[in-house]
Amino acid sequence: MSEFWLKFKTFIRSEFNSGNPWIHSGVFVFVLTLICLLTNTSLHVMGVDISEFISLFYGLIPLLLKDLGGVFVSSYVFFVGAAILFLGPEFSEWKHGKEIKIYKIYLILSFVLFLLFCGSVSEYPQVYGEFFYYRHSWMVGFLYFITDHFSPFFFKSVLFLFLAVQVARAGFYFWKFKSYGSLIRYSVFIILFYFFHLLGSAWGVLVASAFYSLDIQFYRSKKDLVFVLIALLGFGFSFFNGVQKNKVLSKEVLEHSSDTNVLIISADSIRQDQLGFVKGEKNKTPNIDGLAAESLVFLDHHSTIPRTFPSWADFLSGKYSFEHGIQDMFPDKEDRSKLGNTVATLPGILGKSHRTFVVSSFAGDIFPRANWGFQNVYAPNFNAETLTQQRTIESQVFFLPVLTGTFFGGGEYLSSIRSLPSLGDDSRILTDLFSVFDKKDRPFFALYFSSVTHFPYSPPYPFYKNTDHHYYGPSKYFRFVDPSNSEKPDKKEQEQIRSIYSASLTAFDFSVGKILDELKRRQLYDDTLIILTSDHGESLFEEDHSHGHGEHLRGEGVTKIPLIIKFPKSFERKEVRNFKGITTSLDVFPTVLSTLGVPTNPELSLHGRDLTKLPKADTWPEDRSVYSETGIWFSDRGDHFFQKDRIRYPNILELHTIDPNDGNSVTVSDPYAKETVLFSKHRMLQTRTKKLIYIPSPGGVVYTCYDRISDPWNTKPLPASYCGDLQRKLELLLIGSGKWKKAGDYFLPKSEL
Repeated sequence: MSEFWLKFKTFIRSEFNSGNPWIHSGVFVFVLTLICLLTNTSLHVMGVDISEFISLFYGLIPLLLKDLGGVFVSSYVFFVGAAILFLGPEFSEWKHGKEIKIYKIYLILSFVLFLLFCGSVSEYPQVYGEFFYYRHSWMVGFLYFITDHFSPFFFKSVLFLFLAVQVARAGFYFWKFKSYGSLIRYSVFIILFYFFHLLGSAWGVLVASAFYSLDIQFYRSKKDLVFVLIALLGFGFSFFNGVQKNKVLSKEVLEHSSDTNVLIISADSIRQDQLGFVKGEKNKTPNIDGLAAESLVFLDHHSTIPRTFPSWADFLSGKYSFEHGIQDMFPDKEDRSKLGNTVATLPGILGKSHRTFVVSSFAGDIFPRANWGFQNVYAPNFNAETLTQQRTIESQVFFLPVLTGTFFGGGEYLSSIRSLPSLGDDSRILTDLFSVFDKKDRPFFALYFSSVTHFPYSPPYPFYKNTDHHYYGPSKYFRFVDPSNSEKPDKKEQEQIRSIYSASLTAFDFSVGKILDELKRRQLYDDTLIILTSDHGESLFEEDHSHGHGEHLRGEGVTKIPLIIKFPKSFERKEVRNFKGITTSLDVFPTVLSTLGVPTNPELSLHGRDLTKLPKADTWPEDRSVYSETGIWFSDRGDHFFQKDRIRYPNILELHTIDPNDGNSVTVSDPYAKETVLFSKHRMLQTRTKKLIYIPSPGGVVYTCYDRISDPWNTKPLPASYCGDLQRKLELLLIGSGKWKKAGDYFLPKSEL
């Protein structure tokens, strides 16, 4: 045994001194991993300090160690491949006994990493927000220098030129010495390396690098060389295209009653009053404005709940949260059991006639967690493993440039990269949507849900430059929401936050333009029912409303969202106009079914209205009322108005549980906690002119009433008697559902039978 170890150490020492790239790339990555682990690990999550809850994370240590190992292996595989690639002919010479100067390997890897880092920072500065603002604020000047003076194209161009020079040197070297076999292997290595890099396959990149490191002769002449190269190129492109085409999972052939496609285009947290045609700003959302000009536009449309998971459940089922069971962001298996089973959904119903898809990034991590009825789900999942991998990825900042696609695209070696809240760039998921447009035997029903407008707001280059060039502060590129922080930023900071939100909205509009252009290019636009909307709105420091969504129902910002419907040309209703009557997200369910000619089953008991059957006037003949409620409070502290008189329950970090029998899902599953959350919610009914908010507090129930026309931000409460009719309607709605009972003035959730 001692003789074996002696030979082994001698071999390693010899390989180390010879400049073996496999060894030195490992040293390079190990040192970077260790440095990042020691200097970038923090207890800030989306800008919120969670150090007091550190004991809750002890149980996640095995997952964190597993993720750290995954990051190390993936980064090592990439950088060893990059070292082989950028060394050019030196690697081939090393294989034949010539030493490589060690400093050259580290110099090349450092230069490549520097270009990748700068390119990624200039394209996605918000991804590095925690790194520059919370961990290494002394470096923030470098961040400003890069983003102020350089575009991502500059660094990618320099990297490409460096790569081209090294590849050309290697090719000339092999040709000069008639090393045709080496030239073939090098060409195959480049093809395979980049192919597997695009796929985000670390094992594939490893195989490609190992293949090139072996000496395999399979040529006889120059003619064979040309033939093999052409064959490999053809194989590579055909295989890649085959992988893309196989993304559609459902191949069942079913009869369909309509040839109409349905496309729902949405983004998180869009406020209706922020759109260009509403605000009077022509260049803010030109593509959405153009769609609105050809569509039926609803100017007083509202979400049922300003939280993503229950809002989409309401939207896609046509039912209220207390009917389908998903009433907060962390439903357990029991809460999710009705959806798609006893509670029908749009994709479930239309799956009999359409190919159904949902495409999203981090804000859409709700879609793999419930039975929505989609046959194909292109969205990241949310569970404990996702959270730990995210934290590991964010700490290993040297590998982030690769994962964000700065090395000429691809690079998603770790699945959770699409779950990063600071990486909502639509360009990363648009290709998934465009694959849906491929003509098949059946029409499609697709939901596209963008994350770019969800805080921390993530407009990529060049959209983040649409803000104040002279502002240099913590909200220059992004803005996290800390629900426990009641301090209101100064006016300049508030304006910047609104500006970066606006830049995100412009980035989303750019994607809307790409989607519409793709539909027109494929001649699908006229045959597609297009609906543009959102899950909820956003408070942006209006009055005392703070920042974010889901905490309260005051003002127009959190529930008033866009609804734009472009009917297909074949549909009999072709008029384009603006409708001022109040509408709710529950109206979309019957509207889609009606447009497609799908009979509505009476058992669905829908609360929404069919918007294909509007009155001739621009509003309802009666004073229609619509319902909304708040979400779960994430924090149990703060001096906000909605915190002062609330029914209290613990911080979400104390309230949640991780269920290993449910895919390590993060849920609120304690029966008492769930009941308290539901009991504590604010609830609202509003008409076109007035609004009533039900607020349970420790001292009793408070009803607040507002005039929506003269007081849109709800700063001047009216006597409760002014909304007496709404109070009676609210009680009728809740008690009549069979899900609530009265205890004094409080509404209490009934236990399931």
